[in-house]
Amino acid sequence: MLNTITEVVETVKHLSASEQREVLARLWTEQAQRATGEVWQTVRFSEKMRVVAYAPEQENYLAALKLALQTGVLARLENAVDGSYEIYGADRTYYVTMTLAREFAGLLSSWPPEHPPHELHLAGDE
Repeated sequence: MLNTITEVVETVKHLSASEQREVLARLWTEQAQRATGEVWQTVRFSEKMRVVAYAPEQENYLAALKLALQTGVLARLENAVDGSYEIYGADRTYYVTMTLAREFAGLLSSWPPEHPPHELHLAGDE
């Protein structure tokens, strides 16, 4: 567990203070399986990746998300079945689905660190 915490702390140094608090606060509540590194990971995509937005209001954030994914970013697995992750960018958190081969990412939602969602509503949800 200590190695996982150390790796995450080192990875989040580039984030703002509020984003660091958001990431680090989640560490302490992770269950035993999460200590193995299966949930927290650093991801980096190749140049041939494809990023799309599932909602028109998220299209403005595609370039920043693509850049973050290509330079390397901290990701937290939210749901292994549908491949959804929280991606921690420099000034925004992105909720995405992505392939394990790191060729495709679909942006579902995003938010700045000072306004985290209390409840996440995805495009098409009623």
